[in-house]
Amino acid sequence: MSIRPTLPLSLLATLLLFAGCSPAPVPSAPPPPPSVTVAVARTQSVNDTRQRVGQITAVEDVEIRARITGYIQQRAFTEGGTVQKDDLLYVIEPDAYQAEVRKVEAELQRAEATLRKANLDLERARGVRQRNAISQSELDGAQAVRDQAAADVDASKADLNVARLNLSYTEIRAPFAGRVGRSDYSIGDLVSPQSGPLTTLVQLDPIHVNWSVNEEVALQARRIITASNYEIGDTSADFVATLQLPDGSTYPHKGRIDFLDNRMDSGTGTQTIRAEFPNPQEELVPGQYAVVSVQVGAPTMQLVIPQSAVQEDIQGRFVLVVGADDTVSVRRVTLGSRVGVLWVVREGLAEGERVIYEGVQKVRPGAKVDAVVAEPVAPAAA
Repeated sequence: MSIRPTLPLSLLATLLLFAGCSPAPVPSAPPPPPSVTVAVARTQSVNDTRQRVGQITAVEDVEIRARITGYIQQRAFTEGGTVQKDDLLYVIEPDAYQAEVRKVEAELQRAEATLRKANLDLERARGVRQRNAISQSELDGAQAVRDQAAADVDASKADLNVARLNLSYTEIRAPFAGRVGRSDYSIGDLVSPQSGPLTTLVQLDPIHVNWSVNEEVALQARRIITASNYEIGDTSADFVATLQLPDGSTYPHKGRIDFLDNRMDSGTGTQTIRAEFPNPQEELVPGQYAVVSVQVGAPTMQLVIPQSAVQEDIQGRFVLVVGADDTVSVRRVTLGSRVGVLWVVREGLAEGERVIYEGVQKVRPGAKVDAVVAEPVAPAAA
């Protein structure tokens, strides 16, 4: 039997006492408030602009058709090329129409000869009648022959005008300067007024852009037009239109409003507006779409904030505002037009208030934030 050394009871009790105690926990510091980027609501000069998607259409767009029947003898243009007013496009075989002109000219000469003889016979009959050598009935007969001959001359002249007109239709010329399309008929094809379009011709400079606005915007436009005494087609700067092309570039030429439809489309509840743009390089073509922006009136001072600060829920648009004590609150806003990366605020904010536009996902109303003031930067062009 072995004997193990034992600790004194007093030492054992002391060890057990210390073993049951641990150091008191040190309280941790609260996390710092989340950092957000804010912009200060400020006023700046703003052009009141309205943006819509518009479709480009030609000022003049015609189908070139045959007005007589005949075989195409010549096509005098390059498909897709540019032509000037009165340039020759097609020649329809003119032989039969030239022969018709000569025939009618001969008929006219015969009718004129008959008229000359009838005039002489009438003059002689009048002289003989004065001597009572013929009856009044015979004089009336000579008058009738003369009138019939005169009518035949008038009819022959009308026939000659028609024959010459048909002969002129054997040459089809461009009614205006523009770009001609693909020819649907070739040399040797028989064409007639029922054949359909031979080709198309569009005028590209100037060119039109059409877009539609809803009833509210149309009503505002009519009120502005009335208040400013603006006349449709006026070249003043009250209603300046600009275009943004599909590649994001801005079209270099400005347009003017030249048409406001006289009624609303009951099916869509919209009204059509049109602007005319110079197109000297023919960069715009019919059927193309572009974003049209219309500047309405002179620039005014407006309150603006970054577009990225605006959020939306079922109640409408709102922003998160950082108060003087760095506490976040929700503010409902009414917005106007967009200006670059900014948005015009109509109601809901005052100048100098701070709105969060970066880091909104990190905060909630009532929370404290570390607000860093910075101006929004427009994205670089692609």
